[in-house]
Amino acid sequence: MTASDTTTAPHRPATAWPLENALISAALAAQRVSWIDAPARSLGLKPFTRQHLTRQALAGLRRRTSGRPTRLRTAFGTYLMPLTADDATGLVGRAEETGARGTVTALTAEGRRLRLTPHAPLPVPLGALRDEVRAAAEETAAAIHAARHTDGSLARADWCALAARCARRIVLGADAAADSLVSAILDVAARAEDPTEYTGRVAALRRRLDPYVHGAQRSGVLTAGLAAGDADAVVEHALETVTRALTDTAAQALALVSVDPPLPADDRIERSVGEALRRYPPLAATVHQVLAPFTWHGLDVEAGTDLLCATAWLRDLDEARGHGAGGASASLCAAPAPCGAAELAALAATELVRALVRHAEPVVLAPHLGADALPAELPAASLRLALADADHTPDRTAARPTADGSGPLAAGQSAARYATLVAAGARSLDEHARRLADCARQSGWNHDAFGEHCRMTLLAHARRCARAAADARRAADWLAN
Repeated sequence: MTASDTTTAPHRPATAWPLENALISAALAAQRVSWIDAPARSLGLKPFTRQHLTRQALAGLRRRTSGRPTRLRTAFGTYLMPLTADDATGLVGRAEETGARGTVTALTAEGRRLRLTPHAPLPVPLGALRDEVRAAAEETAAAIHAARHTDGSLARADWCALAARCARRIVLGADAAADSLVSAILDVAARAEDPTEYTGRVAALRRRLDPYVHGAQRSGVLTAGLAAGDADAVVEHALETVTRALTDTAAQALALVSVDPPLPADDRIERSVGEALRRYPPLAATVHQVLAPFTWHGLDVEAGTDLLCATAWLRDLDEARGHGAGGASASLCAAPAPCGAAELAALAATELVRALVRHAEPVVLAPHLGADALPAELPAASLRLALADADHTPDRTAARPTADGSGPLAAGQSAARYATLVAAGARSLDEHARRLADCARQSGWNHDAFGEHCRMTLLAHARRCARAAADARRAADWLAN
């Protein structure tokens, strides 16, 4: 190459060093062990939590490679991993442009791969669906209120069933709302182990959807506005995305509403949904299969490569450095372009939370949440939520009761209401004591004196929680009688 030649020959991706591969492997493995942060947090060692250790590993890798996509050989597979959100979008977008992008899967915290429906543009304007979304949200909120237990708590199974019903009504119309088999087939299709199994399950899904998309039961606002050719793909992608947002994001946003009381109600709701999508993206990591070779910014990407787009990790790393953002599309859809189905899903989650808090106040029974110390992860399945009948005092910004006793109780409530909240707090403390004791029983503490010290610290915390739970139960009994 002469001095005047400014062209750049394509080159292969950088390869991570063995130690870097080991650190990323450890970070991937750590996501699967929910209690692994407990010792570090109980001892006040925040830099040793999964979030901080993962951030340090990625920051070091990014510095050494100047932020260029890097090939990682982990215990869970070999990946080409972009180290910035812009590079992730660019790589996936280039693969899409060249027709090289194949199967896309979501990588769950448990290490499972779930197949994602292909991105399909939403041809119906969001404004045309707004009234239908609000009506479905109001109906679902009423059903959720009716499904509460006597203490106001919500069973996760009931929440998921009603959220899926709401998604079917929004996407397919009122006639499909009761057809739970649609959602069941969509779920098993995502969990298919091989292409043959996946193809068969998608065919079964389309047969089940046919009456609502093409046939006599075509009653939805969305389905009525679809052209016949692309209707199946649009409906499948929209149904998957809206179901995901209502099942997970809406529950997480409801929890965040309970710890963010100073703003007016509407502002609280919109901010909480946005925070849930930003902090806890439903698609925290996606894997994009490359079917054919292509070149991106002088980088050769070979056929057979798996692109690992760790959305949550990259977002956390960027925000730790004071920049970075992501909207509903990036959190809910794996496509590189803005997604109308993701915007519809975010709207549905917002309207459901708004409808729920209109007549009730959310209470988080577990885990403990503090406005100044939100957890790095908040799996929707781990949440125990309750809806307490809203007090109608003029001051809506006054401090509200929290089930775990972390906040002051509002004045003017009945003794029975206090008893319910204190009893819920006792149950939360019991559960926390149990989890600490389970963590202390792990064999990993057996190897040295520091491990034994950690175990004794955890057991001491567990005993204190158990004593506090017993005191709270006695107070609840006194209030109730």
